[in-house]
Amino acid sequence: TSGRDNANKQVEVGDPAVIDSSFVQLTDDRCVARSMDNRVGAFVALEAARLLAVDSPRANVYAIATAQEETSFAGAFTAAFQRTAHVSIAVDVTHATDYPGADKKANGEVAIGGGPVLSRGASVTPAVYAGLAAAARSANLAYQVQANSRTSGTDADAMIRTGPGTATGIVSIPNRYMHSPNELVSLADLERAAQLIAAFVQSIDAESDFRP
Repeated sequence: TSGRDNANKQVEVGDPAVIDSSFVQLTDDRCVARSMDNRVGAFVALEAARLLAVDSPRANVYAIATAQEETSFAGAFTAAFQRTAHVSIAVDVTHATDYPGADKKANGEVAIGGGPVLSRGASVTPAVYAGLAAAARSANLAYQVQANSRTSGTDADAMIRTGPGTATGIVSIPNRYMHSPNELVSLADLERAAQLIAAFVQSIDAESDFRP
């Protein structure tokens, strides 16, 4: 029998598959694995929630993991429709450009270990960006800034236009070699991102207004 015949006994057209690669801890705080995009986003959201549980904020907080961000935003649309929030933060990865051949013209100057990346663009409410940046400065957390002239490629694109809409921000983790079996991130960037989100949430009170 042919290799194709053998394969057809194991899988069918349309079955999901991934390349099998393991988590590897490198020097310093760098680590490599498949699907850092966007497993690290789920980790950062949970870590931010853990930090907030230690010192409860004035605002109600929901940490939501979504599906199909790369295809239809189905998870983000559903979650945003069910939970109409005053402000929403999309936690994702973004392309690191600190290596030879990186497209800095398209993705800007983004460095592994340089801290979380705050987006500015059509899917980001200016007041939310300003609040995140202020929280980072107040907490003495290093951060980077990236411009997205149109869509962001994150769940923010769905959240900002679901139902009545929600004020939206984006916190991203620098990710080298995105969409490969060997995506590289900095553990320090993950922790700083969680600390930043927690600090921002702690800054919200009844007087906070994110309207343009």
